[in-house]
Amino acid sequence: MLAAVGVLAHAAPTSAPPPPLEARRVALTSVDGKGGKGTPLYGVWIKARKSLGTDRKGQFPTVIALHGCGGLYSIIREGRGEFTPRHLAMARALTDAGYNVLFPDSFTPRGRRSTCQDSVAQREVSAMNRRYDVQAALHWVTTQSDVDVKRIALLGWSHGASTVLASLNLADTDVAVRKIQPRAAVAFYPDCRPYAKSSEPFKPAAPLLILMGENDDWTPPQACEAIEQKMKGSDTEIALRLYPDTYHDFDAPGLPVHVRMDVAGIGKPGEGVTSGGNPDARSQAYRSMLNFLDAKLNY
Repeated sequence: MLAAVGVLAHAAPTSAPPPPLEARRVALTSVDGKGGKGTPLYGVWIKARKSLGTDRKGQFPTVIALHGCGGLYSIIREGRGEFTPRHLAMARALTDAGYNVLFPDSFTPRGRRSTCQDSVAQREVSAMNRRYDVQAALHWVTTQSDVDVKRIALLGWSHGASTVLASLNLADTDVAVRKIQPRAAVAFYPDCRPYAKSSEPFKPAAPLLILMGENDDWTPPQACEAIEQKMKGSDTEIALRLYPDTYHDFDAPGLPVHVRMDVAGIGKPGEGVTSGGNPDARSQAYRSMLNFLDAKLNY
């Protein structure tokens, strides 16, 4: 179990670092919708650093951000987890823009650091199972006095982005009966295959923005393109942004492009998958994300 989070330093440092982010650990309980089994989890809660000018009686829009298969932390030292540069950068961008952020930790409380090397069949903590973690996070944020429950968004990366898709699909009863639904969702390079076929029902509960690299061979974009085509003319907006010469993890600050042979990708078997940052694509994606959230949450 990790110690309570105090401050999150910004990964930095080519210039004077901005003030650290004030964060605290909060308790969550993920309840399995099938058997009713409760799993104690926790999350990292970071409040908005400024008003958007549209807050209502001190209430702010809130983003629930879901980590990928590598987990929330780059390192755990002396019982304390340090956010990866990707999560730090996102926490900074959102809180500076006027959003509260909750990062649920789906792995550490379950004794896992990463599931990237596991095959899909080996992953006990699947995207479908993490829907219950999302439900726990939604329940927690709606109990906070500084959260506007009508302005909640989901955001995720890779495995967490696939969880976003699963958590949006009104074709699943667990999602459809939820009392609180997000008003927007952002997915960085999800696996769209479960919803790409025309025979597979996909009824998103909220407008969805998908951000991916054209060259992604870990979760190739073709399935997400199929979803975009499938949903044309529907009542709920799905927007896909593809960035050229860009791979999986493109928004990870300072991550060099490299091939991972330890991951069973969706691309060509035995050839590994490509992962690495692209600062230009990351900048464009952040701009698209913030514009999208502003349009959907700050009405």
